[in-house]
Amino acid sequence: MVLDEEFPPDVRVENEMKTLMGAGHQITLLCYTRTHETAEDKYGDARVIRVPISRVMYKMKALSLSIPFYFSFWKKHIRNTLKKGGFEVIHVHDLPLLKPCLELAGKHGIKVIADFHENRPEIMKMYHHVNSFPGNMLISINKWLNYQRYYSSKADYLILVTPEAKEYYHKEYNVEPDRIYVVPNYTDPEKLLKIEPDPEIINRYKDKFTLTYLGNTGIRRGTGTIIEAARMLKEDKDFHFVIIGESSEQDLLKTLVDQYGLTNVELPGYVPFQKAASYIMASKAGLCPFLRNIHHDTTYANKMFQYMAYGKAIIASDCTSQANVVDEVECGLVFKADDPGDLAEKIQALKDKDLLEKFAINGRNAVISKYNTRMGNKALTELYNSIQEQHH
Repeated sequence: MVLDEEFPPDVRVENEMKTLMGAGHQITLLCYTRTHETAEDKYGDARVIRVPISRVMYKMKALSLSIPFYFSFWKKHIRNTLKKGGFEVIHVHDLPLLKPCLELAGKHGIKVIADFHENRPEIMKMYHHVNSFPGNMLISINKWLNYQRYYSSKADYLILVTPEAKEYYHKEYNVEPDRIYVVPNYTDPEKLLKIEPDPEIINRYKDKFTLTYLGNTGIRRGTGTIIEAARMLKEDKDFHFVIIGESSEQDLLKTLVDQYGLTNVELPGYVPFQKAASYIMASKAGLCPFLRNIHHDTTYANKMFQYMAYGKAIIASDCTSQANVVDEVECGLVFKADDPGDLAEKIQALKDKDLLEKFAINGRNAVISKYNTRMGNKALTELYNSIQEQHH
């Protein structure tokens, strides 16, 4: 496995590694370190090799299609790892390193699986550093879109996070459906339910109708919509909003809350998940308010399934993938993305206790029976079994 991030934490990579090791596969994970972590250690039975990366090289990632230093850097380390021999598959996480992995796999006669956690070029369109100087002069989103189109069809297999993403890559990039496997970002309910609640947090919100958002707090995730809806509902003393997480736009959110004089919105910043879980437990509903774009329409955040596992109603924007789940399971309400009025209306509808309870029960049952890592990772095991059969 090749991951151009630090490891741990990466919930998706950890889940996949555990599943594959459980099925008897041997894994070496190559990743980078920006600190001084041990160059090589173990994660369960897997070997983890960490490559120290300088700040300059780290910054070269976004420019790698124009200045290929980043590719050369990784190629050297992937080549050195492959020399240790015995590899049958390169499983590359996310788009950037697909090209060097394909080039080296060709020389070694091994298969490449491209595991896209997101639609990288589409999400880049929303990054502040890509849209402001000097990024807007140096980084070409069109080049990344062409790179994604070209190399997606060269990988032996694609792993994507939703059925909607599979449809997109088949339709837009002509990738044959039988080469695409869907491995969603589901959650592990058993693990979640073992987390001990923090009595202080539970107690703090016991008399409020709390709605929690957990994740990156960038405006593209719909956090601005939450604040505008909170402003509309500020006379209703029952409703309370907690927006947990960090982003480069955190100060903008704080400014809005102060400007509107909102006492019904809290911005605790980053909270480790063990503690954040108590905020979810203390809430009546979980918010998934993402703005619509190709990326958000074809992915869903694992936070939605965490809310459901804890028996919380979902209020989600109409991004295709997440809206399809909410409608299918009947575990919440869908509002029009970027429409705070519609969001406020849907929040008020949850005052109906019977409706709230129905959504809670449906969501929890759906996670226990279907939307969990054990079920979600079945496709991953199938893919590796089929490669093993071809190989032997």
